[in-house]
Amino acid sequence: MENKAGQFLERYRETEEWVLNNLKVADMKDLEQMPQYKGIRSNLAFCRMLRNLLSHYDWSKADNDMIIVTDQAVRQVNKIYYAINPLTLMRLAVRAGEIFAPSPADSVLSAVKIMQRNDYSYIPIVEKHRIVGVFSTKNIMRLVAENSTINFSEQLTFKDIANITNIVDEPNAHYGFINSNATVEDVSEMFQRSKKRRVRLDVLFITDNGRFDGLLQGMVTPVDLL
Repeated sequence: MENKAGQFLERYRETEEWVLNNLKVADMKDLEQMPQYKGIRSNLAFCRMLRNLLSHYDWSKADNDMIIVTDQAVRQVNKIYYAINPLTLMRLAVRAGEIFAPSPADSVLSAVKIMQRNDYSYIPIVEKHRIVGVFSTKNIMRLVAENSTINFSEQLTFKDIANITNIVDEPNAHYGFINSNATVEDVSEMFQRSKKRRVRLDVLFITDNGRFDGLLQGMVTPVDLL
């Protein structure tokens, strides 16, 4: 049986760090007396005692099996972690600064090369931190089909094809927008509902107001939920 002592201690350390930085308590034991955590009081006591045992025990030695920490113990400390520090949408999302988001003045061809290299299906076109368009691999076929004489070179910019990337003209888009205050459950429900429609959501862009004209804060896909 694999000893999960390392995983347990690391998650307990993260939990304790969050508690001391965000709650007005001096010790993890204080949580056991707080009414809002009555439902996990026994879990708190168990994990605190196990942590104390492990912290005075050299569990890292290969031949040391006096204390075996199981998956169940790790589940218990995870339960505490998410009870006091709920999983938020922004903790799952790809943050705005990490998103490949060209501006209207950027080259379409250069962006396509980056999309192909990184297997991106959708990218937002951003100007002053706001989404002014969305470009997808499907747009490439539409671009060629509707503009047979277009010069698909490095000089072609997203501003030149604004009629194709314009989000207002995409009523059946495979993308949507959601408020940064939304919960993980809200996002999951939106993806689930889209499965019943003709057009399924592939990505949700997170903005401060939940609309396309808000400030971009991140993005999330069904894979991120998994």
